[in-house]
Amino acid sequence: MNYMKYRTAVLTLMIVYQLVACTTNVKVVGTLPTPLVARIPANIGVHFSDEFQTYKYKEVIRDSGTWKIDLGVQNLSFFRNLLSNMFSSIEEVAEPPFPIGQMQHLDGVLVPSIVKYGFLTPSISGLNFYSASIQYQILLYNRGGEVIGDWNIVGYGKSEGGLFGADDALGEATMLAIRDGGARIAIEMAEQPQVIAWLDKLNSGMDD
Repeated sequence: MNYMKYRTAVLTLMIVYQLVACTTNVKVVGTLPTPLVARIPANIGVHFSDEFQTYKYKEVIRDSGTWKIDLGVQNLSFFRNLLSNMFSSIEEVAEPPFPIGQMQHLDGVLVPSIVKYGFLTPSISGLNFYSASIQYQILLYNRGGEVIGDWNIVGYGKSEGGLFGADDALGEATMLAIRDGGARIAIEMAEQPQVIAWLDKLNSGMDD
């Protein structure tokens, strides 16, 4: 009995050691072109939280060890370029709630966040590619600090497993997921009823 307990403990320690020792570090790098869309005629503030700017994801997978994905820098850079191309002007601002009157020179404030990140490897999916998904939440505030829009958008990306190493393949898939999410935001935002109503109020001078 004691031998069986000892053997189980040793095997458990060996598995834990293998998972810790086998760590895949993925740093998302590369160039992400921003979508070409008509600018929304508004001067917008944007708040990037510390978590958004430095977002990292970690997951332990039994058969392939620990995966650490660092996408914060690339994600932040892409969103700065994306929003600069989507609106007449942007200004980075502090976290809401906003002091009364502080945002009167702006037409509104956007706050993007990452709700969820996930990935699949060939060993999990049984397919010959790595895939990644990112769920974003986008909050839109008016000048008065009231939330007038709340959207969840998911971006997807995949990369062939045979063309890159595991870290590069997942990095490529993640980069494509960032781009896909950004493209969906750029294309769909101007079509949202809340955004249309907000812009109508701005044009009529009725926004708070």
